[in-house]
Amino acid sequence: MRVVHSDSMAPDERPDGRSVLPLLDLPVGVPVDRAAVLLVEHPADFTEERHYHRHLYEIFYFLDAADYSVNGETVRLNSGDLLVLEPYELHGALPVPHPVRLVVFHVPKVPGDKVQPGNDLQEPRERPRR
Repeated sequence: MRVVHSDSMAPDERPDGRSVLPLLDLPVGVPVDRAAVLLVEHPADFTEERHYHRHLYEIFYFLDAADYSVNGETVRLNSGDLLVLEPYELHGALPVPHPVRLVVFHVPKVPGDKVQPGNDLQEPRERPRR
């Protein structure tokens, strides 16, 4: 897991007037023939079942503040923050009292890659070596 708090970073000011905030440079180490970008909105008090992905990296860009469970740890995120999840990281949204909008990137896009380990919420036993 990697959390990028955008409010603690300084943007690059370009000569043409643009301001660019480089949030992430992520080597994924897998072939990517397809990626997906999703705009997601969770309703207030939404709880997502914990799950993981075997092959894809999931990158969340938060438009609203949110709480997430990642490998049993509660992660607090603000608008503009980025959460990067590698394969096999157990995660899910935790309830907050307002709707949460986020942009989700799947790299690579792998249909059917979501795994729910059951009610024990344990991290998967087999994790590939990198």
